[in-house]
Amino acid sequence: MSWAQFKNLFVRNWKEKLLALVLAFLFWFMIKGHAARSNMPYGYSGDRYPRPASRP
Repeated sequence: MSWAQFKNLFVRNWKEKLLALVLAFLFWFMIKGHAARSNMPYGYSGDRYPRPASRP
């Protein structure tokens, strides 16, 4: 592979490559933040559902 071909690999379609890189980082930060927030996503914890009334 010559230097011109190697350079052309990075220069060609640079806008699309930059956009793909930015989107990959955004998705990574979104997933990382989601995982760090809680173990049970979207509020599916025990206090979300009311407990049935106990019968005497």
